[in-house]
Order: sequence, then C-alpha cells, then structure tokens
Amino acid sequence: MNSKRVVYEVFERGEGAWIPMHVESDSKDEEYFLGDVVGIGAKIREWRRYNSIGGPFRRFENESLTDWCSRVYCDSYPWPSTDDVVNEAVTTFLAEARRYSSEKFIICKILGPTETAEAFFAPPQSSRARELGQIYHRFDFALYLKLRYSEATKIYDRIASYILELVKACAELDIVDAVRIADDVCWYGGTLYNWDFVRDKYLYWHRLFANAIKRRGKYAILHTDGDITRNNLVRELASIYDALHPLDLCPKSTVDAAYRWVGRIIEVRKLLSDLSKRTVFFTGLPIDLIFNDSIVVSELTKLVEYFLKMHGKRDLVIATTHRPYPGRSYSEDLPRKKVQAVRELLRAYSL
Repeated sequence: MNSKRVVYEVFERGEGAWIPMHVESDSKDEEYFLGDVVGIGAKIREWRRYNSIGGPFRRFENESLTDWCSRVYCDSYPWPSTDDVVNEAVTTFLAEARRYSSEKFIICKILGPTETAEAFFAPPQSSRARELGQIYHRFDFALYLKLRYSEATKIYDRIASYILELVKACAELDIVDAVRIADDVCWYGGTLYNWDFVRDKYLYWHRLFANAIKRRGKYAILHTDGDITRNNLVRELASIYDALHPLDLCPKSTVDAAYRWVGRIIEVRKLLSDLSKRTVFFTGLPIDLIFNDSIVVSELTKLVEYFLKMHGKRDLVIATTHRPYPGRSYSEDLPRKKVQAVRELLRAYSL
C-alpha cells in the first residue's frame, strides 16, 4: 500500500495501514521523502507579490484615513481576466505536481480571499523582510472593513469570485486528491474581523469553496491559524470542511506550552464529537519545537506519543503546523532527525 492510499483510507474510514504524515516544506522533494503528503500551491502570482511590494489599495505613508478611504474603491483596480489568472495558476501547479503524484497524496493549496484581501492592502515589505521571506500583515483590510464595510465587502467578493473559479479548476484535475484553502480569520485572542463579516462573507464563501471541491470528488481542507473555538467557529468550519489544519489554537513555543496545546486540540475534538460528520485533523507537529535546536529528538517524540495517547489514531494526519522558519530547512541534521524519528514512531504505533 502506498502513501496516497493510506491517506485516502483516513478520509474514507478513519484510519489506514499507518498514521500518515505531512511535513510541509518549501522544498517539495523534502515533503516527498519525509512524509506521505505533498502540498503544492496554485498561486495567483501577481497577487502574491503584493505581500512583498505592497498592494494596490495600501495606505500611503502619512496619508489620512479620510484621503485613503476616498481614494480606494473596488473599480479603481484593473481586474484581470479570470481565465488568464486561472490558466496561469493551474499550468504552474501542474508543472510541479506531476513529479510527485504517482505515490503521494497531492494537496492543491490555494490562498483564500481574506488573506488575499489583506495582501491587496499590505504595505511594502522592508528589504530585510523580503530576504527572509517574511510576510508582515498590518491588517489594513480589517481597518478598511470597519471604515467602509460596503466597499470593502465588494472588494472581498470580487477577489473571492476569482478564487472560486481557481478552486473549481484545480478540483477538476485528476492528479489532485484534495484542495486546501489557506485563509486566516483568527489570532490567539479570537477573530480578527467582526462577527457579521465572518458569518456573512467568510463562511458564505468557504461553503462555496468546499462544495465546489466536494462536488468534483475531492477532499476539502481548510488551513486557518489562531483560536477558532471562539463563537463556536470551529463547529461551523468542521461542518463545511472534511479536514482542518493546523489547529494552531494557542502558543506552543516551549515543551510545556506544547503539552497545553495538545490539551486544547483534544478539547476541540470533543467539541466536534456530536457532529453528524467526521473531521480529519492535520496537526500534531509544532514547527516551533522542530526548529528549536535546544529541543532534543526524544522530547518531540514524547510529545507526539502523548498526543496519540490523548487523541487516538483515527481521523488524523500528523502534520507540521507550518513550513520551516525563513532560512531553515529539513536539510539540517537535527530537524531532519526529529521528523524521521516521528515517522518511525507512527509506523510502530500503527502495528
């Protein structure tokens, strides 16, 4: 049995021959060799660049809120052809994904409308931040949403309409097993946007994304950071999506904090226990500990053992919470040894 089939079995009946693993990396070769899943982005490249060079709706330095709001409106942007955007993103995705699709479970990763909207409003990054590959959100879309709700949601709807067409196109591809939408809506203190927006726009569009994915026979996964338990948001998301990643509910930068984080994940699992559908969790490997050089291999494997003891092996893909920190990779000896030890543990745990 290969990796692809094992992950399918987790989705279809709760567990496979072993507990599968997804180690996210900027290097898809590393993902291929270290885990059972390879996630590859279908990117609207011009829009991604806005996180670096600054978005078309950004607020200029020393610009007043009044001047900014009067200048920014949906139709002031030269919206591109939907077909051109989708075709470029799909073509680039296929060129990379074909290399890995015969054995591994392939996730097509698409940035959602909320994070994309923030990119449209993002300030230019410093040269140092661009070197490190860091993305700095000032959350000016969230501010604009408060000041001009109607125009902000018009922009949001326009962005989301492009993403829906990209989702449909990627879900049609034979080599795609699942589509994952990455769209942060929370921080550790709760939602980043007012609840009316979350209910009327965020959840509305995510239902459309997930339905489009599932109608084409693929699994729908959501990546969203922060504490998604506020206002029972996690139950809404679990009712929409087949799987959730990364359950990044609270800080976990130390070993003790990571054990508390595991407890929070178990609480979420219990919160969802009465839903009529199952939800697969992609979680369990905090990137904070993998790339903390003071944490030894055994400390990480003990954490994963504890997680498995508390959660059980059903409806689970052990996954890193995020990609490696800028400038770090699994070519380094200690991080690689950590994930290899976890992989051996998962195989032994499944026997």
